[in-house]
Amino acid sequence: MQISEIIDALEPISSRYAQSNSIDRTSEWFMLKLQEEVGELTQAFIDLRGMGRDRGTTEKQRRDAFDAEVADVLGQLLLLAHHNDVDVEQAVEEKWLKWA
Repeated sequence: MQISEIIDALEPISSRYAQSNSIDRTSEWFMLKLQEEVGELTQAFIDLRGMGRDRGTTEKQRRDAFDAEVADVLGQLLLLAHHNDVDVEQAVEEKWLKWA
């Protein structure tokens, strides 16, 4: 699946979420939502590495939570980029892949 296809699949899901929660998906909202998800990813990482309090979860539950938060961060990042007219594939090629 190409990045553009992922964005196309995420967009209606995000839109439905916003409608059902009376959220105006502004550029600021996308940025703040990404920050929220990065915080949740950080917590999941701390839990996965055993660096925080015992929450009574199994290793598999911690791994699954970490994986889910990575997906949330990636999804929100792609939506932020899309909402701000960033061609992610082109930007990655120009910023990173020129060094390949």
